[in-house]
Amino acid sequence: MGRMKEEFMQMQEDMMTNETGEHLLREHIAIHQQKQEEQENINQTNYKMSNNLTKTKMKKVENNTEVKVETKKEALRRLYIENGLTEEDIYKDKRGFVIITRTGIDKIVSKQKITVAYEVISMDIEKGYCVLKAVASMTVNGEARNMMSFGESADNNLMGGGKKFPVAMAEKRAMSRVVLKIAGFYEQGVFGQDEIVD
Repeated sequence: MGRMKEEFMQMQEDMMTNETGEHLLREHIAIHQQKQEEQENINQTNYKMSNNLTKTKMKKVENNTEVKVETKKEALRRLYIENGLTEEDIYKDKRGFVIITRTGIDKIVSKQKITVAYEVISMDIEKGYCVLKAVASMTVNGEARNMMSFGESADNNLMGGGKKFPVAMAEKRAMSRVVLKIAGFYEQGVFGQDEIVD
């Protein structure tokens, strides 16, 4: 770039002494500006190519990074340990899915500091049915996490003494569902004892 400037200055001096110096000077300035624009375009193109290359390398590094995916069994074991659950809190249903007992649900609530709020959606005690909405909140790595679910009870989905307490059964079901969802158990196919109708 310095050499071009020196040549340009020398040509300016030479052209000033010439009769057609003004004309030649204008032509030279135009050529010089055109070369500068071409160089700027090349620089911009190189910059874009460099950025694209960097992004491509980053993607390759991300793609080459090994991400460990937990199996269902490993995920359940981790969740059991994180929530302080024991063998008494868990059992396998004859239909093939895992069930957490009522005491297990309470342990998860306590361990994760989950708060649950309820709202009545529909209720008729005389007809023996109730639907409640449950909203759960907890903090995970400093961020609030919220979840919503429902619990329902009616004569056709309650057994024995539960038929006398439709509101309590709807509450238990709503709580089981929302707690298992927010704590990550539902995605592993785990249900609460209060949800299961034999």
